Amino acid sequence: MDIADRRTNTNTMKKKVIFICSNGGHLAQIRELAPLFERYDYLLVTEEAENTLPLRDKYRMRYLRGRSEGQSRNLQFYWSLIVNSVRSLKILIGHRPSVIITTGSHTAVPMCYLGKLLGARVVWILSFARINSRAFSADIVHPIADRFIVQWPAAQTLYADSVYLGGGIY
Repeated sequence: MDIADRRTNTNTMKKKVIFICSNGGHLAQIRELAPLFERYDYLLVTEEAENTLPLRDKYRMRYLRGRSEGQSRNLQFYWSLIVNSVRSLKILIGHRPSVIITTGSHTAVPMCYLGKLLGARVVWILSFARINSRAFSADIVHPIADRFIVQWPAAQTLYADSVYLGGGIY
């Protein structure tokens, strides 16, 4: 690619990043990072749901299978995990991010592990709602996370090597 090509396609010069999260509060928190989207060749990945489909008009989106209400560790949960693993792999191969940034939860786990296997750095931002308790999905990803960020000082004691960057109201 010559210099003229780089000027016409600025995305080729930007670092590729995937921002991934579950629907609901996790998505609200990742959308707080929207000012960063302009700095990267990004994809926003979340669960496909009635309230997330309109986001296609505003962001570069990809969707994973959502978890139905009340779904726990039953057969449907494991089927969703398999489907989302396949979809995550397709997204990763298509986008080739150097970094995956997530606010969690369960939807992000396959993306983080597969991305790590493909050489991406993983940044986990523990939910703002987690002050004094651990999160199951965070526990699963914490061992492979390159950076693990908490938003409350008390949460820093829950995860070794976590970084407190604020966000909490005291």
